[in-house]
Amino acid sequence: MFGLLALGAFLLCGVMLLGLIGGILKLVFFLVFLPLRILGKLIALPFLAVGFFLKLLFGVLLLPLLLVGALIGIVGLGIAAVVGLLVPLMPLLIAGLLVWGLVKLFSRPAVVPRA
Repeated sequence: MFGLLALGAFLLCGVMLLGLIGGILKLVFFLVFLPLRILGKLIALPFLAVGFFLKLLFGVLLLPLLLVGALIGIVGLGIAAVVGLLVPLMPLLIAGLLVWGLVKLFSRPAVVPRA
C-alpha cells in the first residue's frame, strides 16, 4: 500500500518537474520571439488602421438606412400594438355600433305631410 503511495508521489513530482521545465521553456521562447512579435504587430498596424477606417466608412454610409429601418420598425410595432389592443374590443364596438344604428333608425322624427 505504501509502495503505491510512494510511486504516486514520485509520479506527481515527475509531472511537476516536467511542468516546471515546460514553463521555463515557454518563458525562454516567449522572450526570444518577443521582438519578432512586436515587429509583426508594427508591420500589421497600417493594415489594421485601414480596416478600421473602412469599417467606419461603411458604418457611416449605412447609418441612414439603419435609421430608416428602425423608424419603419417602430411604426410597425406601434400599429401592431394598436391593433392588438383593439381586436379584443371588436365585439363591444360592433354591439355599440348596432345599438347606435337602431336608436338612430327608430328615433327619426315623424314626417308631417303638408297641406
